[in-house]
Amino acid sequence: MTEYEDNQDRAVTLRYLLSGEADAYLAQRADRVACVIGFGSNPVAATKSGFPVLWVDTPVLGSGAAYEVWTTGKPVSRYQDDLIAGSGNEDIFFGRILLKNDQAGNFSDATFRAFSGIFEFLQRGDYPSLIRVWNYFPEINAMENGLERYRSFSLGRHEAFVHYQAKIEDSPAACALGSHGGGLAIYFLAARTAGMKIENPRQVSAYNYPTQYGPRSPTFSRATLAFREQGQTLFISGTASILGHETVHPASVGLQTLETLENIRAVIGQAILKGFAPVNFATDMALKVYVRNAEDFAEVMGVIQREFGTPADLIVLQADICRTDLLVEIEAVCWNRAG
Repeated sequence: MTEYEDNQDRAVTLRYLLSGEADAYLAQRADRVACVIGFGSNPVAATKSGFPVLWVDTPVLGSGAAYEVWTTGKPVSRYQDDLIAGSGNEDIFFGRILLKNDQAGNFSDATFRAFSGIFEFLQRGDYPSLIRVWNYFPEINAMENGLERYRSFSLGRHEAFVHYQAKIEDSPAACALGSHGGGLAIYFLAARTAGMKIENPRQVSAYNYPTQYGPRSPTFSRATLAFREQGQTLFISGTASILGHETVHPASVGLQTLETLENIRAVIGQAILKGFAPVNFATDMALKVYVRNAEDFAEVMGVIQREFGTPADLIVLQADICRTDLLVEIEAVCWNRAG
């Protein structure tokens, strides 16, 4: 059991669970389950105990299917409209969107439609602040209509930000990974109170990338520091081996992993300057690791163990990454023990 697991003072709590562990965990927290994401090759629409699941077709390395479970400190109620399903309470809301392949059409347009739905939801006023967004879709590096699908995604997302007059510099923490099948799967966390955006001094802000990375820059911040009155949570975006705006160590998964962890340390350092407590990796951090090539699993895990020890919670997925020369990407959630 991790220190943060059952802290009901937290706005949100995250656990990564194997399929055999999930139902008992969910049953004990039934009225506080805000979001369940499934990973693996055999999708299910709901857990055995009936909780709806947004399934992402990405193999779980080191095990079979697994679940990402977000719970809250207060009971939640369910929500459903034509595009978004989710759960929320008086403080936070988790939403889920799935556009199946036959619904997607032009991928830039599909992305715009998905994010338009998110912004329209935010503008209704209950949860105006977008804290974190997770994005998954197949063939992320493939060309489609003359543009790489990731760049089409970035274009559609950026156009939605502009259309709804959202400040680019207030972009949420985010990730975008290539799944092995399915459509455009998005889940997001919104809140009544705004989070603080964190950037990395070792990197150019993603929304300021030069045009060599596509017609529109990726629209996300390196991290969001949220829930200051409820213990504080740091949501670190998908992070990779990038210095400035350029990939480094393109031929070495070990060095890429090391550089990625240095970038995560740098982001945590910036959060500490803004009032976040130092992080104990064994009790205060959950990591989600994406590895492009399954055969690199052991090497990546070796570097993580050497540098961070054993994080409080961890899952490793095989997924394609937004640049073809990137071999690993890592995202993190950190809790403030002082809260």
